[in-house]
Amino acid sequence: MAVNLKFIVEDVAVQLATYTQIRIYRSATLGGAYSSIADVTLVAGTYYYSYEDSGGNLNSWYKYSFRNPTGPVESDLSAPFRVDGVTRLRARQAALEKYGAGIILIAAAGSDTNTVVTADYRVKSSLWRTDRGKGTWLMPTTGSAQGQIRVIKSSVPSTGTLEIEPDYGAAVATSDEVEWHWLADPAVWNAAINRGLARYWYTERIPIVGVANQEEYDLSGIPFLKDIEQIHDVRWYPTSGKDVDEPYGVDGKWWRPRQDVDKLTLVIFPPVGITTTLYIEATRPMQALYADDAVAPPTAAEELVTALAYDEVLAYLASPGVGSSESRALWTKSRQDHLPELHRLLVKYRPKPRAGPAQLPWPPVVPTPFKAR
Repeated sequence: MAVNLKFIVEDVAVQLATYTQIRIYRSATLGGAYSSIADVTLVAGTYYYSYEDSGGNLNSWYKYSFRNPTGPVESDLSAPFRVDGVTRLRARQAALEKYGAGIILIAAAGSDTNTVVTADYRVKSSLWRTDRGKGTWLMPTTGSAQGQIRVIKSSVPSTGTLEIEPDYGAAVATSDEVEWHWLADPAVWNAAINRGLARYWYTERIPIVGVANQEEYDLSGIPFLKDIEQIHDVRWYPTSGKDVDEPYGVDGKWWRPRQDVDKLTLVIFPPVGITTTLYIEATRPMQALYADDAVAPPTAAEELVTALAYDEVLAYLASPGVGSSESRALWTKSRQDHLPELHRLLVKYRPKPRAGPAQLPWPPVVPTPFKAR
């Protein structure tokens, strides 16, 4: 999936006095090596620039500089940044950081198929006890072993070595990114993210192409519409050439969803022509993310996605059959403590659909006006 990078150069006249280009750099990880991928030409009087990177995705990291190929002359690199958006990887890593559920490491020389070595001070220190982290999980997110979850068998903190079992299918290389999870298995986090997304609702606008003389429209082709309560309004553009929409259920017109056993049906009156498009305004849950680079809809807020995922992980840890009764009681208490923050975020990002006019159970009858005999 290509990503669109945007740059604002408010002092373009000042930059043009020295430079002629914006040079863009990309890396797979925050602390990895950034490679030049493109140059965007500066233009006098132009403040907004964009570049579509077909080789990157929302998980990629970027920096940029101002450059003049004559010389050559180049400014310092900017701070690293990502394009706005929510992916499964970003949601999971944000939850690790926010809720203290793990850390993200960069592999160092000496890593192999059964060993991850790191110079990260949070791992490599003689202050830590031997076998710290035994029984927790490591998962590389870049490199040949990407996505493979393994359990830590032993550790030697003085050398920053974590030994895993079973072996990875390929060696972990220097500069590969690795997630260390100590609250729950990464697979549990992935499932929790999707369960949380099913609780995250947002507004959607669905076009329905008009069919001449047709008063009923089968909505079974829209799989996320499960209940009539999801449909809040039906709108249309009554005046050709003007982008001003209006509710369809006014001025003698009428619409109503009908709940059947296997589908929803939209009933309208009077019917519209083949050149008219109706727009259903409805609420729907976020789609599940089945890969680390899978992207949530643009309206998704990372802080709510991570809060819902954390709530689902705590629910899993507190469920019967997971751990001792004492640990389940602790996770139940932790979930209760998390509830105020989750409620605040659910209110903050709740869907705000426009409510259409109240619909009667039958089409309105417009009385005949008084007239002379």
